Amino acid sequence: MDFDWARGDVIVVDGTEVAHAERSWLRQRAEVQIGPELWHYRAEGGWTRSALVAEVDGVTRLSARRSGLFTTTWTVDAAGDQLEVASAGFFGTRLVVRRAGTPIGEVGRSGIFTTRTRLQTTVDVDVSLGCFLLWVAYVELNRRQSSAGSSSAAVS
Repeated sequence: MDFDWARGDVIVVDGTEVAHAERSWLRQRAEVQIGPELWHYRAEGGWTRSALVAEVDGVTRLSARRSGLFTTTWTVDAAGDQLEVASAGFFGTRLVVRRAGTPIGEVGRSGIFTTRTRLQTTVDVDVSLGCFLLWVAYVELNRRQSSAGSSSAAVS
């Protein structure tokens, strides 16, 4: 499956529009309309923002948690199914998605000069989970970009 956070804040799966999303990087929040359901994505966990949640009508349906302050690995809980989103390489701008240690997909930017993310999976993934994985990757990749920018500014 191919999930793409496309232009116009539309999420497309295998060429078909499945959701509309509005995001706020500054507050690390997004609203995603998937069919009749309005999902609210947000970061929580104090100043570290170490958790991401996806809620519908105030009920958490999906969550992702970083395992530590200095790690970039996220554990995603999707109704009992656990996935891991982690770096695909040491300096990589791509993330690998694993289920029980087996890679099932990869996430990266959809282009060079964009923050939009794209997920390609080797197995079928529920649309709500695929959209949330795009969000987790978006947050992680933007944090890395922010972190790299601030460290290079400190060096200059």
